[in-house]
Amino acid sequence: MAPDRGATVVAMASNEWRRRLKTTIVVVATLVVAGVTLGVSATSNAEDVDRTVREQRNAELVRDAFARGVGDETSFFSILAEDVQWTVARAVDPTTYTSRSEFLRDGVAPIQSRLNAPIQANVQQLITDHDVVVAVWDGTATARDGLPYVNSYTWVMTMRDERVVRVSAYLDFVALNGLLERVPPQ
Repeated sequence: MAPDRGATVVAMASNEWRRRLKTTIVVVATLVVAGVTLGVSATSNAEDVDRTVREQRNAELVRDAFARGVGDETSFFSILAEDVQWTVARAVDPTTYTSRSEFLRDGVAPIQSRLNAPIQANVQQLITDHDVVVAVWDGTATARDGLPYVNSYTWVMTMRDERVVRVSAYLDFVALNGLLERVPPQ
């Protein structure tokens, strides 16, 4: 029995059509993927530039604030948001202050009242990631009893609109407790 010539022609045409359709789909898919990739890439590059500028600005604000010392509302603490969440990270009983005024009154004043002047900061490192700035720094001051107060700090700060809105503060509590026990508040 001889094969039907018409069926063979239809099958060949159908196979050619499938091959062309498959090629067209591959080309269109490639163009779509390339377009999406280029679009995302352009967006990512623009976002990366914006992020880098914001990170540099945040680091500059923090660096400039540290240059004013660390002690009162005109010092580093001038860049704190009014509603800052400041947590002094302790292994036991961490303390969180929920406003700038509460932190200055209850967190800073008891320390500053034992010192002759604001703590001078020697910033070792500023690390930025998006809106977070991590400051690793050493602080020195002279206590009212004439002895030096030296401490090491790491502050993890979240920035918003050029203000510090959240802080987790890590420090040497042996040094701090030595100051608090040795020098009475003024």
